Amino acid sequence: MATNNQFFKAINDLRAGIGLSHVWLYQAYHDISAKYKRTLLGSFWNTGSMIAMSGSMAIVFGALFNQDLSVVFPWIMSGMIAFSLVGHVFNEAPEVYVQNGGIISNHAYPFTYYSFEAVTRNLFLFAHNLVVFYIILALLRVLTLPHWTIVPGMLIVVFNMLTWGALVSMVSARYKDLRFLLPYLSQLVMFMSPIMYRPSMIPAHKMFIVDYNPFYPFIEMVRSPMLGTFMPAKYWGMALGITVAGVLLWLLFFSLNRRRIPFWI
Repeated sequence: MATNNQFFKAINDLRAGIGLSHVWLYQAYHDISAKYKRTLLGSFWNTGSMIAMSGSMAIVFGALFNQDLSVVFPWIMSGMIAFSLVGHVFNEAPEVYVQNGGIISNHAYPFTYYSFEAVTRNLFLFAHNLVVFYIILALLRVLTLPHWTIVPGMLIVVFNMLTWGALVSMVSARYKDLRFLLPYLSQLVMFMSPIMYRPSMIPAHKMFIVDYNPFYPFIEMVRSPMLGTFMPAKYWGMALGITVAGVLLWLLFFSLNRRRIPFWI
């Protein structure tokens, strides 16, 4: 009976968090605008760093693999942009509850509010990067329209950012070392995933690096439509399975531990 009660409290927390959409939308926008206040480029400074990193990697890997810049640059930049969403669980999620500890201790906001705000902040930055990405494609004369699967793909990716991100936020609030460990793992995952290189470059006997990488389907779910193509069908099933697992684990863990979060932080 107590477990059922906690389950309904978790669902009510989710409903309350959604009901505060006007607050976390504004707060996410305000956080970004305040960070870049009185700068010439504003939040496009974030995009500038993305261009610089993608461009330098494109020059290096293009030379190594003898690929034209107009081919390798869109591939790498689209992969970096996609990973900026997937990397939420490594970089931003561990800090969500800890950074908002003062607010959590003094205000009765639903805990899902903080997850919505963090994910929305990432989506605003993604939108900036997306605009600049297509400008660069036009300059390289390889402009293509995004594939329609970018809509369901983004919905699935955002859904996983919320569920898995909330799980990581809770576990990181309980075990503080994860706040420092996970950003390092982010770099490892980035280089283990086909972002700088193509899966076709990997020998057949080492394709397990891609086939069993749980993050790659979500990277490709965003990148392929950005480049105007359809993601390989075999990765959709893997992505949906991870999504269902995330929902079930979030419901279980959040229901059991929601009331403990203020004590963990």
